[in-house]
Amino acid sequence: MAPVKKSQPKKMPFSVRMSIFCLMVLGVIYFPTTVLFCGCMLPAFVAALVDNKADKTAGMTVGALNLAGTVPAWLELWQMGGQIEHAVALLLQPRTLLLAYAAAAFGWVIYLQVPNMVSGVLVKRGQKRLLEIEKRQQELARKWGPQIAADVQQAAPRKET
Repeated sequence: MAPVKKSQPKKMPFSVRMSIFCLMVLGVIYFPTTVLFCGCMLPAFVAALVDNKADKTAGMTVGALNLAGTVPAWLELWQMGGQIEHAVALLLQPRTLLLAYAAAAFGWVIYLQVPNMVSGVLVKRGQKRLLEIEKRQQELARKWGPQIAADVQQAAPRKET
């Protein structure tokens, strides 16, 4: 029997490895901003981890709004001079975390409610279209006579259920 080859783990492309390296270098250079970023963006990281869909829309939705809620804290940090003490002080302020986490919560609301609203609108639109088609059929049957409609129904193949 032939020996079974172990499948090699897929290598990351060079561009991905280079991007990760650059992000790590920037994270070290701008360490106070990175600390504030990681503290404020926790809901986005959690959303990305718990999202089991292939397209990861929860992480993107929550992350985008979480990022928007984090920007005021970043601006305040940079106005204060961008020191690590200022970043920790901002993280310990309830207002900073409340703004970032409330924005993330709004992202969850959008993620959970928008698909239901869209599907409801599409169902209503389809029902309206069906009523229009039935109304048009009745108008044509009235115009051409009931015999035409009967001939069409007899000619159409029936599906077995």
